[in-house]
Amino acid sequence: MGELEPMSATGIFVVTRRLEVYQTIVFDYFDSEGVYHELVEDEEKLEKELKLLASNMQGFLDEEEVILNGERVRPRVVGVDIGFKSVPEEPFITYFIFFKGKPLKGKNYYENIYENTVADYPITAYWYFPLKSRITDVQMSGTVEIIGSNILILRLNEGEKVYGYEKIEFEF
Repeated sequence: MGELEPMSATGIFVVTRRLEVYQTIVFDYFDSEGVYHELVEDEEKLEKELKLLASNMQGFLDEEEVILNGERVRPRVVGVDIGFKSVPEEPFITYFIFFKGKPLKGKNYYENIYENTVADYPITAYWYFPLKSRITDVQMSGTVEIIGSNILILRLNEGEKVYGYEKIEFEF
């Protein structure tokens, strides 16, 4: 398989009042040899690659310590898709991930502990909490913006230090 060059990543986290987290991550790549475009033409190779991608992402998730309200939870890859922007050299890989915690009355929190790293490409993450909920505190690398009281936007630039700790406190 040819080498894909990562261009950017976008994560979207939708949180329900039942503390279910539906996470979608889209990685944009540059594929100078068009390897992925050829791959999607062969159903058998495509299925094999999708399983490999899911397994690899699950391995990364298993290395993280994700905590909801003090209890460790296990994010699970539930689906993977490969698509293309306007040209075959610009594939994107989308991961669908799910995890769930036990909601509390009043303050709730999400934590993620992982190894320190440096962003190899620009990263944007969107956290969308239910209407009438409120984000009360955020500890994350990068630039954080809160829209209204329930939408969080995180931006990391390429080369920016990523400290291996995230915390979001919120109230439903």
